[in-house]
Amino acid sequence: MTDDREETTLAIELKLLREGKTKKIWRYPLSTYEVLIESKDDVTAGDGAKRIQVKGKGAYSTETTANCFEFLRRNYIPNHFVKKENELTFRALELHMIPIEVVTRRVATGSYLKRNPDVKEGAYFTPPMIEFFDKDDAMHDPLLIYDLVSSRILRYDAKLPISRGFIDELPLESRAESGFLIKELTNIGEQVFLALEKAWATLNVTLCDLKVECGRGVVAGGIMLGDAITNDEWRLWPDGDKSRELSKQVFRDMTEVTPEKLIELEANYALVAEMTRKF
Repeated sequence: MTDDREETTLAIELKLLREGKTKKIWRYPLSTYEVLIESKDDVTAGDGAKRIQVKGKGAYSTETTANCFEFLRRNYIPNHFVKKENELTFRALELHMIPIEVVTRRVATGSYLKRNPDVKEGAYFTPPMIEFFDKDDAMHDPLLIYDLVSSRILRYDAKLPISRGFIDELPLESRAESGFLIKELTNIGEQVFLALEKAWATLNVTLCDLKVECGRGVVAGGIMLGDAITNDEWRLWPDGDKSRELSKQVFRDMTEVTPEKLIELEANYALVAEMTRKF
């Protein structure tokens, strides 16, 4: 039997608010401050330059996100997740998203090595390192360094050594506000990473790094974890073994997309969704 609220939802045409590379965001018709976030089957790399569709990926992403957000909520880490609506969609508090990617790193790998060629892959950061990146696909998400002393934000090419990757600088409107924002994003990034790192460790999987996004609630205004946490947002090494990578990195590393590799990629998304049920 379908309850009245569900029948009402089905009878109302949903309004699409935004569509990104891997998600669609709809207005939730029964609330003025909630949205529906629908995962697509798309897998992208290179800021969308490389793209394929993987059967079931949207459902696996929604399940992984729901499992992670519910786990974080049980650990008193605020996030915008409300409820999983169906296999592709979850309901969330609407946020004014902050256009910054917060990346927390425990293990040196990926683009970090390009920016820091003197660091060996596998170097371990204690405490974990946190970096900020500008959400700017056209500029390939530059690294952001906040210089509060000179009231500047410095942007660097994320794929070049820091010594020769400078792009430009932007003025800070307020040192106090920027300092507060950096502190909040750092705190959320570290809390989320440490909680998920511990959860993955119980399954003998190393969480190498994690990318999250945050926003301000449209009602209360506080900063909280938003967006989604899927197999696209981290690197996972079972037993610390890079060759057994489970995340989207497998797709990034593909020199050729074959049916066999797509089956392997789908299996990884399915496995990660199943494993996060144990959190």
